[in-house]
Amino acid sequence: MVFRRRRRPDSPDGDHGADPAAEPGQPAGDTGSETDSAPKTARPNGPFDVSEIDLTDPEERRVDLGGLLVLRGEGLKLQLQVDERTGTATSVMIQLGDAAAQLIAVAAPRSSGLWEQTRHQIAAEAQRRGGTVNEAAGPFGTEVRVVLPVTTPQGKSCVQPSRVCGIDGPRWMLRATFLGKATTDAKAFARLVNVVRDTVVVRGDRPMAPGDIIPLKAPARAELAVEEEPEQPEQPGQPEQPEQPPST
Repeated sequence: MVFRRRRRPDSPDGDHGADPAAEPGQPAGDTGSETDSAPKTARPNGPFDVSEIDLTDPEERRVDLGGLLVLRGEGLKLQLQVDERTGTATSVMIQLGDAAAQLIAVAAPRSSGLWEQTRHQIAAEAQRRGGTVNEAAGPFGTEVRVVLPVTTPQGKSCVQPSRVCGIDGPRWMLRATFLGKATTDAKAFARLVNVVRDTVVVRGDRPMAPGDIIPLKAPARAELAVEEEPEQPEQPGQPEQPEQPPST
């Protein structure tokens, strides 16, 4: 696995089936037990909550990024995005060649999920920016497919597609944005879906308001230096994207 560091903020081919607001009367920082939670997304094959995984299993092959445990794999590159104001890593870009998936995890209420609300926000923002957006069935339920007009560093106008999926878990939501070749190549998309399915969310027990980002951190192992990018303004379909990954 290759990690690199900057100043600013192969997945296994085995198929796993690839294909903010609190409730009224519920305190925003509610820390009720996981047994009271009611996730809205079926997750029989992941992604998982940390309570659902045996971390002592020697077969576990995930990189510890604090709020997320991400699958190790040949050819897999990870890039953390850091909020320069706080120094906190907020998301991770997972790249496999020219395909990429960006993951960001946020806190959610115990008794409801956030994805339905979030995807409507993504659609509204995409339309405001002159893009197109459609909802379709995806590997994790309803996903949002966004096409945005963008300008390349060379000044050329083009469009950038993305596929945004949201998974509601116990008091968290994991948002996965697929980019680059993952939007056009079914095999590349499936491989990254498998990586997302194998991801573990570590929300913790501290009070968090719905929508608060679950922070990430660089791996503890000294030999792994994580590439960091600065936080950029959020774009619909590309939550806090550090940079546009290679496209086909």
